[in-house]
Amino acid sequence: MNRLHWPDARGWIGIGVYGLSVMVIWMYAAYPDLHKDDHFKTIMTLIVGTAFVNGMVSWAYAATKGGGELAEKNAAIVEQTAQKGTNQ
Repeated sequence: MNRLHWPDARGWIGIGVYGLSVMVIWMYAAYPDLHKDDHFKTIMTLIVGTAFVNGMVSWAYAATKGGGELAEKNAAIVEQTAQKGTNQ
């Protein structure tokens, strides 16, 4: 039987971006007063359109799966090295 595994960093980025985008769009739909608020509309545009979708998501999904696994292995090596240095 297959176990459910936690997502890797790219998966969490996708989940977070999706959740934040849905929350902001839901707020805009649920609260009609926000339709008049230019500040909120600017923030919503930045979150949904520019900052996350074009920036973080493109970076996360342009990377190879092997690259993410290699980064995790490198982080483990660095952590082990740091622990050895503090034990001496």
